[in-house]
Amino acid sequence: MKLIGPRTPLCVGLARKLECDFVEMDRRIFPDGELNPRIVEAPREVLLVNTLSSERFDPNRYLLEFYFSIKNLTERGTESIVVLMPYLPYSRQDAVFREGESFTSKYVLELFRDLGIGTLFSVTFHLHRQQTGNFVPGITLHDVSGIDALRDFIKKRFIQEEQPIFIAPDEEAEKWARRVATPLNGEVFVFSKRRNRSKGAIETQGEIPEGRDVVIVDDMISTGGTIRNAVNICRVFKSKKILVCAVHGISSQIPFQDIDIVTTNTIDNPFAEVDMTPYLAEALSQYL
Repeated sequence: MKLIGPRTPLCVGLARKLECDFVEMDRRIFPDGELNPRIVEAPREVLLVNTLSSERFDPNRYLLEFYFSIKNLTERGTESIVVLMPYLPYSRQDAVFREGESFTSKYVLELFRDLGIGTLFSVTFHLHRQQTGNFVPGITLHDVSGIDALRDFIKKRFIQEEQPIFIAPDEEAEKWARRVATPLNGEVFVFSKRRNRSKGAIETQGEIPEGRDVVIVDDMISTGGTIRNAVNICRVFKSKKILVCAVHGISSQIPFQDIDIVTTNTIDNPFAEVDMTPYLAEALSQYL
């Protein structure tokens, strides 16, 4: 099996960890925005990987590059393709909330299945409302935990003399915060979001002990609004050191200048200190 992907640190590093040959995907973009990924070799067995950047975050381009590459390889004789999407786009639409909406997470998985992909690996995807990631028949979705990678980083780099408290910035993030905190014997506090009836805006509410080091844990930083609200509460309670941890760093904007932010390298961004390649290599080695 050979790994095909763009020449990025994650792809090259993962090929090295798996001890397999690396074949570059040339990500060509024409002046009008059209894409034409070029892959000079079509091996019989392929691990196909693609990556995103927060600088020009474009999940639609990312998906089309996968689509074109799979069609390219299968038409040229590739017999087996395993897909690794470090970030699974459209997974936040993991249910139909209002009549007429598209069930986009389901459609993305069906797209890959209909291309002949039976196995897809991703990192901490956002399918909160599904009991399993395998809710689309014919394709198996493997979840590699970016939360475990953050936990290992925090244990080595952040916890010193004083045990921090761990904060979920909203109810959906509680499971991530507990997964980090429990092995470290940390205390977890869960903030909640409520609509201010007079203003109509969503507000974050919560209380924590005063004067403690805190670690805020979430699966992604997108606009930064949820993190910003959580940090403001921490400041009200005179928190000392504040560390924000997220698996996926979609935004390259800094919510605050004086706090530490750490993400994994599933998306190339200025805060991507945590390397996912050992965790991905371990999960893939058990399957390939």
